[in-house]
Amino acid sequence: MRYGYATGFASPIKTGIDYPLLNSIKAAGYDFVEFPLALLSTLALDECERLAGTLQTLGLGADSCCNMFPANLRITGPSHDWAACLSYLDTAFLRMRLLGAKKVVFGSTGARNIPTGTTQQEGFDQVAEFVSTCIVPLLKRFDMVLAMEPIGTYEANFLNTLDDGMRIVDSVRDPRVRLLADSVHMLYEHEDPQRLRTYADKLEHIHICENDRALPLGEVSPGLKQILLTLADIGYDKTLSFEPMPYPMGDMMSALRTVKAFFH
Repeated sequence: MRYGYATGFASPIKTGIDYPLLNSIKAAGYDFVEFPLALLSTLALDECERLAGTLQTLGLGADSCCNMFPANLRITGPSHDWAACLSYLDTAFLRMRLLGAKKVVFGSTGARNIPTGTTQQEGFDQVAEFVSTCIVPLLKRFDMVLAMEPIGTYEANFLNTLDDGMRIVDSVRDPRVRLLADSVHMLYEHEDPQRLRTYADKLEHIHICENDRALPLGEVSPGLKQILLTLADIGYDKTLSFEPMPYPMGDMMSALRTVKAFFH
């Protein structure tokens, strides 16, 4: 297992790289950083090169990126603009490759939520076709994997559960398109952790936090405990990222110890 720390919620810096946070992530014992791709895509190449050098110096990977699309792009609905999405992805994937990323998380509710007048089925069909025709060729070209992220109904108006995410995975039918499980969204939707067992062979990446984006410190909640116990029982051993609000380094270390104890 490789353990990562996502910077999106954890940093007050939203328009650049929080370099002090990177130092804390390394000092706390994590293996990699998970950056928001929508942020990386705004960086000049020389800044990405600086970031890549910093990660190499620290000995940190950049295994995965989340927040795949900015909210101003449209993937679903009658006004969707896949040409603009592809232009954006060309820039974004080049920056991921520069950092050595191998996985990209497709959440991005701002871009994929269905507008009024678009049905759930139309939304599913559009996302599946978009992934098949626009994203899969890039995954092959850059040797990467997509992790489809279900997001709870407090933020998303479709693609809310593991079952929903698997509808896309099964529809696309490409080995590079797989599933992400996020404990925050699973807890919010009261999903049965046993669904993780059902989809064990399709799980590519995990996001972990309590349902208020608190780090799991000491005794975890009963719901998160069942998620972690199930992941350990099915032998999940790929990548797992913490995706919390800001915390001091001591808590970052404690959370890592807490979760690692379930898998060792």
